[in-house]
Amino acid sequence: MKRQAKIEIQNALVDLMAEYPFQEISTKMICAYSNINRSTFYDYYKDKYDLLETINSKHKEKFHFLLRALHHNFDNIKQDKLKLYKFFIIIAKYIKRNEQFFKDILVTYPMKTLFIDYVNLARDYYQQIVSDYSTTVTNKQLYVTYIIGGQAGVFINWLSSGCQESPEEVATILLANTIKLQNP
Repeated sequence: MKRQAKIEIQNALVDLMAEYPFQEISTKMICAYSNINRSTFYDYYKDKYDLLETINSKHKEKFHFLLRALHHNFDNIKQDKLKLYKFFIIIAKYIKRNEQFFKDILVTYPMKTLFIDYVNLARDYYQQIVSDYSTTVTNKQLYVTYIIGGQAGVFINWLSSGCQESPEEVATILLANTIKLQNP
């Protein structure tokens, strides 16, 4: 029951963020929407900011895990583009499964600080990859910025249009553009 209450509270915030900017959402609204007592809310979270951080931390942990796997397996991925395609599919499927949250923070009522957190995490790993592995990239910092900007743009556009394309189609687009950059 406790776990269910936490999930309902988290889902309520995500649903409310589709309708209201985060700043306008109150704890009272979250409790009413989730049909949970305020005391139950405060058993789990200090305030709405703590709740948002809990939800976002879960997603950042997953993103961190996937980026770490990409970094550690990059030699194999360089040899087999199918592995990079699978990485992109995993990311796209994760975003699709959590479409409402990512649409809320990136499209509906963009939350710049959360977006920057994801960009910085990706940037750090991508910079490690181009530094740790032999690449022909000359200006690594600009290259990483360009790659991340393009990938973020694809995902934001995909979310904006309601994720009409399948995760596999999105992965194909990301892979094709990554390969084009490597083979001008």
